[in-house]
Amino acid sequence: MSKTILIIDDESTIRWILKVSLEDKDLNIVEASSGEEGIEMAKQISPDLIIMDYKMPDMNGWQATAQIKKFLPNVIVIGHTGYASEKNLQEGLDLGCSQILQKPVDLDEWDLTISKYLS
Repeated sequence: MSKTILIIDDESTIRWILKVSLEDKDLNIVEASSGEEGIEMAKQISPDLIIMDYKMPDMNGWQATAQIKKFLPNVIVIGHTGYASEKNLQEGLDLGCSQILQKPVDLDEWDLTISKYLS
């Protein structure tokens, strides 16, 4: 049975890059373009792993992570951000991210990280 990954990012290009990079794996990829949409999708599909952008217009990714963790406390959330201050990274970890990667997206790093959490 394939695992489900939910990509939550307001940038369609980032979602597309991540989706294409994961296509050769036996994964079900679902996308959401905002924190609120991502929360609703997570309720519907209960993903195995979430890739969460930090900076989005409706709510930031760390806030969305905290909301998702209320009903899916064991879901793995890998955050990614171009705003990687020490305070911001710590806040993401405190609110439920398992790990946070920095933009620009390094596809090899994503591949290793996702494989680590899904194995």
